[in-house]
Parts: sequence; C-alpha cells; structure tokens
Amino acid sequence: MIETGLGGRLDATNVLDPVATIITDISLDHAEILGDTLDKIAYEKAGIIKPGVPCVIGQLVPEARKVIEKVCRQRKAPRAALRRGDYRFSARGQGLDFLRKGLQFKRLAPSLPGRHQLQNCALALKTVEVLREKGFSIPKQAVEFGVKNTVWPGRFQVLTNGASSPTLVLDVGHNEAGVAAFVETFDRVFPGRRCRVLMGFVRRKQHQRMIDHLATIAREFRLVPLSTRRTVDIRDMMADLDWRGVPVKRSASLKTGYSALSKEASPDDIIAVLGSHYLVGEFLAKYADR
Repeated sequence: MIETGLGGRLDATNVLDPVATIITDISLDHAEILGDTLDKIAYEKAGIIKPGVPCVIGQLVPEARKVIEKVCRQRKAPRAALRRGDYRFSARGQGLDFLRKGLQFKRLAPSLPGRHQLQNCALALKTVEVLREKGFSIPKQAVEFGVKNTVWPGRFQVLTNGASSPTLVLDVGHNEAGVAAFVETFDRVFPGRRCRVLMGFVRRKQHQRMIDHLATIAREFRLVPLSTRRTVDIRDMMADLDWRGVPVKRSASLKTGYSALSKEASPDDIIAVLGSHYLVGEFLAKYADR
C-alpha cells in the first residue's frame, strides 16, 4: 500500500504500476498547490488513475465524483464505488457490518477509533472485494486480523502514563475535515469531557474553521511554533483569530508548551496534541516513551 504525498498527478508515487488505485475523500486542502475548488483538487487526485486498472472510489461530493468518473471513462479504468448500502455501522457506531454479496463481515471492530475510520475500513473492504474478483487470494481471516490489529501513530492515538498523569491524545489532523473528525471522535470516546489543546499549524490552512470545531471541546489552547519554515506566526494567529471564548496562550517551543500544560493539568485531565505531522512527530520522538 503506497499513499500519495500530495495530490496525485504530479506526485512521485505516480511512477508506480498499481494493481488498483483508491481515492478516499476530497476536501479543500493544499489549495495553493492543487487548486481552490473541489473539482480542481479532484482532477489532481485523479492523476493516479491508470488505463485498465480498477479505481475504488469513496463517497465523494458530487462535483469531485464527476471528475473522477470522467477520468475513469477516459482511461477505461473499471470503477468500483463504495455506496452507503454496502455497509452499516453497528455497536453504537464503533463496529462495522460489510454487506456485499461477494464479501460479507459482521461486527468488525477496527482498532482505529472514529466514525471516519469505519468509513475508511469499508473502503478498504471494497478494495479487497475488487482484488479478490481479479484473482488475488485474500482470506477473510487475514482481513479480520488486519482490521483488528492496525496501528497508525498520530491518528487519535491515546497514551496513558499511570493514574498520576493526564491522558494524552495525539492527532495529525491539519485541515478542517481532519479536525472535525478528531472532534467527533473525541466526543464519542470522552463524552462530556474537555481537553487542553497543545497545537501548531503550518501557514495557508483554514485556521479559523479548525478553531471553531476545537472550541467545542477545548478548555484551553496553547499555541507553539513548528520546527519548519512553514510554521505560522503564532503572535499573528493569536491576534487574528476568534478563539470562541476559550483562553489561549503561546509558548516558544513544544518543550515549553508541553511543560506548561503538564504543570497545569491534573491527573484526570486530557491533553490533546494536534494540528500537524511536524508537531505530533516531534512529540512522539521526544515524549512518547516517557
């Protein structure tokens, strides 16, 4: 499984000769590179579609789906679209039934939390169905094992360090869609709770929209710069955004920001670290084993 780094048409991974291509969802991200509308971004992502190679498509918004379907027709790529009737959520939204005639599962419990991960799981199962039809031997037991044992650092990753320390939740969500999924998952996993948010962002993102989502679960924001030239100016960000009544402070680094939050937090608190692969990656490297 190879994931594109950015877009698809001009991505380095596009030199590969795949057995199938998968397009999950499409949202407004990296608009300065990929385009400022969903159909423009869809065109870039459609660049991975290869002549004669099956393309598995998630539940896209209409303007994006039309672009993907058009490219599939042009390149004579068989199209397999995941439809809402192919699956259903079970067990209070934490499990999945897959209902295709050629591949059925009941009460699958993916290891990755979140409703969006259930949808990703359904798309992966759709891909398994397509590959099995092409002659690939993929036992159902192997699928069940993979779904139940997937580990993906930085995707609503919950870390605990004994009863005397606050719970940590790490998430690399860095656009509005990713942050909205994080908030929805937080509400499901920690109903009625609020968290202290340690966050850093790169420039040219939908920062206000992300804050609007986070403010519904945050008791405090702590802004830190990222270890990259792409980091936002946190002074400007503090001044320019509406923080929806949530207290916001800044720190000069991840180290000082995390130290400040750790001193303020009680053992039953939750600290969320999110906003960027840069931030979560640095946090995992420095603090995950402590």
